[in-house]
Amino acid sequence: MNISGVLVHARPERAEAVKLQLQTIPGVEVHAVSPEGRLVVTIEAEHAGHMADTLVACQNVADVLSASMIYHHDESFGDEETDSTAINLSGNPSGQDRKPGNDWNVQEASK
Repeated sequence: MNISGVLVHARPERAEAVKLQLQTIPGVEVHAVSPEGRLVVTIEAEHAGHMADTLVACQNVADVLSASMIYHHDESFGDEETDSTAINLSGNPSGQDRKPGNDWNVQEASK
């Protein structure tokens, strides 16, 4: 089972209508809607391919401006915690010998 957290941005005046449309998509649950048109959504799907198709279906709902996957968990790995999305910002492909403050974003932000 794959579970993803998705942030959907919709036209604020159409957010409630978007919520109703999203809830018709199998595996989609809407947890919150903000007055600014942000919707907190989860998607449950058996396979990653189906997860991707469901995310695209959310993006294709009328008045949706964007749908971004914020979190993904694949339960097929068992009960152990798995982090398969490590990001290396150091510019060092191996990620070794990293020192705090050497990430490109920290250096750029301090200029």
